[in-house]
Amino acid sequence: MSRTVIVGAGAAGLTCAKHLRQLDDARTIIVLDKDPDVPYERPPLSKALSGAGSVSGGRDELVKVGIDVVLGTALRVNTVAQVLNTSRGDIAYDELVLAPGSRPHRPAWVSDEVHALHSLDDSRRLRDAVSAARTAVVIGGGFVGAELAASLVSAGVQTTFVFREDALFRNRLGEAVSDLLTRLHADAGVRLIPGAAVAGVEPGQPARVLLTDGTTLPADLVVAGIGAHPDTEWLSDTSLLANDDTIRTDESLSTPAPDVWAAGDSVSWIGSDGSVMRSAHWTTARSHGRHVAIDLAAATRTPFLEAPYFWSMQHGSLLQGIGHIDPRWAEIDIVAGTGPKPGLLARYFLDGELVGAVAINHPQGFMAARGDVEHRAASTHTR
Repeated sequence: MSRTVIVGAGAAGLTCAKHLRQLDDARTIIVLDKDPDVPYERPPLSKALSGAGSVSGGRDELVKVGIDVVLGTALRVNTVAQVLNTSRGDIAYDELVLAPGSRPHRPAWVSDEVHALHSLDDSRRLRDAVSAARTAVVIGGGFVGAELAASLVSAGVQTTFVFREDALFRNRLGEAVSDLLTRLHADAGVRLIPGAAVAGVEPGQPARVLLTDGTTLPADLVVAGIGAHPDTEWLSDTSLLANDDTIRTDESLSTPAPDVWAAGDSVSWIGSDGSVMRSAHWTTARSHGRHVAIDLAAATRTPFLEAPYFWSMQHGSLLQGIGHIDPRWAEIDIVAGTGPKPGLLARYFLDGELVGAVAINHPQGFMAARGDVEHRAASTHTR
């Protein structure tokens, strides 16, 4: 009987384990994770400020279907002997799925007073702090920071949003999308401070966020959403890592090591057009997990052809994205929205071909663009 060991109970690892069990009721499945609260669905952590209840999925649910959960830390892997060394002892495997996820960046100024949103415990702490806060500073211009700023201001907290880019998401999504997102935040009452860097955070009541230009921002609550790094240091003595510390795989999410796959935001893989792909979004992580599970159950290695997809809710507006989105090299076509809310559809072209799209409050336009992008991804692989 085959034994599959999965490192990580995040979106990729948990999806892989559950889907694999649905496809194969005989094999042994073991999930290793160091978070004492696992298993739980991580995406709903963003609802920490909305009054939602527990997001725990329940270990009993996994045990009931024959999935073993081991609370421990992966230390190293011997891909020749097919043994995973962990803080709870050695675990032999027939197939190994690496889905360790990522860990938040921690600059020198990060302390216990600075909140993050990476685990269920972070969610609990933040939710308690919000109830007593009148002012907040959110640091970091990614999706986590933007969603937190939107949630805080909607909860009645006076919110300042500090980020390094000269304009919100301009380098990642382009000028038109940036301008509309900036307008949505400003109209909702978020104070935006672009092009800013943090020098330090002084604890107190209130705390004081010190910027490198000398600006001081007092706040009852300080939250950092400043990105994350692949949690792969324990693999540094293997040949599995790329230069950016992601786990490198081929187009089927298989690593160079025999019987070792990888999934989630710690992975870089070869896309349908031959380019190196990476996605930090949980939607892709879940798709990775399902894909690996299907290949494991069928004993196949098929290419992962799904174009990266993401979505975000900010101030009641739906932002969706699909495919290759990079304003540095793409030609961008903008279609204005026609609905009751401000909206647009941005389409990204490379050599005349549609390779990506971003929509804000433009669901019909996005559906059409998504179909074209996904069709291209599938057809590119067959050329």
